[in-house]
Amino acid sequence: MPITLVMHQKAIAMVESYEISEGGNVKYKAKKKLLAAGADFDITDAMGNKVGLVDQKVLNMVKTFNISINGAMVGTVKKQFPALTKDLNFDARGWKLDGDLLGNNFKFTDAMGNVYATVKKKVIALGDTYEMVIANPSDELLVVALTIVIDEVFHSKRS
Repeated sequence: MPITLVMHQKAIAMVESYEISEGGNVKYKAKKKLLAAGADFDITDAMGNKVGLVDQKVLNMVKTFNISINGAMVGTVKKQFPALTKDLNFDARGWKLDGDLLGNNFKFTDAMGNVYATVKKKVIALGDTYEMVIANPSDELLVVALTIVIDEVFHSKRS
């Protein structure tokens, strides 16, 4: 049964951070590491345990993000520059990340067209807010990490 998570970026914060909730209850938090060269985020569960990491590698003209879940590297996301599409290259699970022209709606599919998750950015919100519908609950942390990457690549004021 699909689950729906909402990721909300805190609009006023010393360090860029997100709260990820399910049914109004905070399930995860993501916080940018201080003094990081790129957009590095620790993801913690509701108890404060580190469960994920988004680690940006600052390399030439290619935005590269490594994603780890529970201490294990699960994949790399790359965005070529300049790019005319809102697609991201994700090298794991055979997923393709397709976005619309504004970068507000994404779907994660496989080569057969099976949809694993959709991510929709709310247009009117204080701070970037995304709704994630995830087909398999075991993929939720990965989708959270990928949504952080989407925000950093397409909606960050630093990009």
